[in-house]
Amino acid sequence: MALSPIGAFARQHDPDRFLCALFAPPPAREAIFALVALNHELARAREAATNPMAALIRLQWWRDAIEEARAGRPPRRHEVAAPLHAAITAGALDPEALLAMVDAREAEAQESIATEPDFVAWLRGTAGGWSAAAGLALGADAALAEALRGLGAAYGLAGVLRSVAADRKSTRLNSSH
Repeated sequence: MALSPIGAFARQHDPDRFLCALFAPPPAREAIFALVALNHELARAREAATNPMAALIRLQWWRDAIEEARAGRPPRRHEVAAPLHAAITAGALDPEALLAMVDAREAEAQESIATEPDFVAWLRGTAGGWSAAAGLALGADAALAEALRGLGAAYGLAGVLRSVAADRKSTRLNSSH
């Protein structure tokens, strides 16, 4: 199967969600690939930035790109922004769901997530937000999208736990040299 550039991007940067996208009906697949790619770009905003303010500026850039697509303005020149714009203008992705994903990533610009309720909100907005947005793109109603948000948050928690274990192992390996 020949992949579009956004499909190849999704496969490279988020193989798990890419594989999930392959199960989407073919007409929805490109929008889901764009959603996977947006999620990757949002997730890396803090790591790619030199400070919290720069991370917030990166997130604002994505917020603006989504708003511009919703307003019917031309797409931004970016390998993810252009296919995302196409999916939004075609009505395949819900701009409000995407903006909520951007908003949820603002917590990552802080030094830490301070409380358990903040952590749960972050999980529900990030990994959960992706799952809800994907569900909406695939025809889920609002109630089902909220159920998917909870399942996505659980997936996100599993990812956090997986990374903690990997970080600990890496720290032990590095300290032994």
